[in-house]
Amino acid sequence: MIMSERAPPRHMSREAFAASGLFFTYAFHQTPLGDVIALVCDGALAGLGFAPDKASALADMQRRWPKARLVQEPGAGADFVSQVFGKGSQTRVPLLLIGGELDRAVWEVLLALRAGETITYGALAAQLGRPKAARAIGAAVGRNPVCVAVPCHRVHGKDGAPTGYHWGLATKQALLEWENKQI
Repeated sequence: MIMSERAPPRHMSREAFAASGLFFTYAFHQTPLGDVIALVCDGALAGLGFAPDKASALADMQRRWPKARLVQEPGAGADFVSQVFGKGSQTRVPLLLIGGELDRAVWEVLLALRAGETITYGALAAQLGRPKAARAIGAAVGRNPVCVAVPCHRVHGKDGAPTGYHWGLATKQALLEWENKQI
């Protein structure tokens, strides 16, 4: 995924989302790295996760927003998924980032990374003006609900080695290798 100009994501707290009456439509899609679940809300991609087991992937997204209504709609998010995983894509999909204040700040920094660029948890914490909060920053990285589009896979340990990933370290490594071939 190679992206230059991007539309600024919209932000919403979990509480505001719960009170808004908005809901997600979702569908499963095939990508070069396996199946994903895509959640769309109000014309934007709000959730994207790897889905080797569809029931578990759906349950994972439901856990993220327990008060949300998820409605399966064939094709929901198909255009977004093809843009995110498209070779040489120069556009960013519209994003709706739903999370806490720290979460959204961390995800914004990740969105500013150039294709192929990595960052450590410590450097990310320092960039946010919270140099002693690497663990809290790491937790916010782990709560990213929009994998690949918000490149949480580019965050590494202090030694520069890839570390934990919500969808598994093997998936993270495969994603990094795939992404580097797209540059």
